[in-house]
Amino acid sequence: MSKTTENLLYIKAGSCFDLISLAQAAFAEFLQEPGTEALPKYYRARNYLRDAESAYNEAFREAKRLVGPLPPYSSPEFEKWRSEFVTQYSILAAGQDLDSLKDDLLKDGLISQHISPGDVDRLLAKNFETQRRGKRKLENLKVRILFDKLGELMSATQGLAREAREKFQAGR
Repeated sequence: MSKTTENLLYIKAGSCFDLISLAQAAFAEFLQEPGTEALPKYYRARNYLRDAESAYNEAFREAKRLVGPLPPYSSPEFEKWRSEFVTQYSILAAGQDLDSLKDDLLKDGLISQHISPGDVDRLLAKNFETQRRGKRKLENLKVRILFDKLGELMSATQGLAREAREKFQAGR
């Protein structure tokens, strides 16, 4: 088994945040500029969005591998590696109450870089109770908030893409 020494989840998620912001900026520029001179911006924005969707899917697969349910065929070595890896890179939330979870989220490098404290509060309030119930683990809340924010940004960017496509098809 290959021992990954980099946190691919955070690398891919960070790349996704960056690509989404590039796509949003390029779509906004395209929508503001009249005429055909803006067409390269449209194509660039579409490529950024496509790359962001790819990075999102890769990050999601990595998250499932690291914090999702263990496959029935997994070896004890994999379980041990996974446990050490998520502990080493602080992928799991350590707290069990709302305040300690909020502090943990705000101290996380990727989350504090890409998600505002207000959004952390909103997403934490939205997900805290549902994450505690059922088969979900409260310690996975950090990953869930990360993907909720990425999903919101992706939806907003896809909305801009629809507007840009309508402008492109209208030839304005």
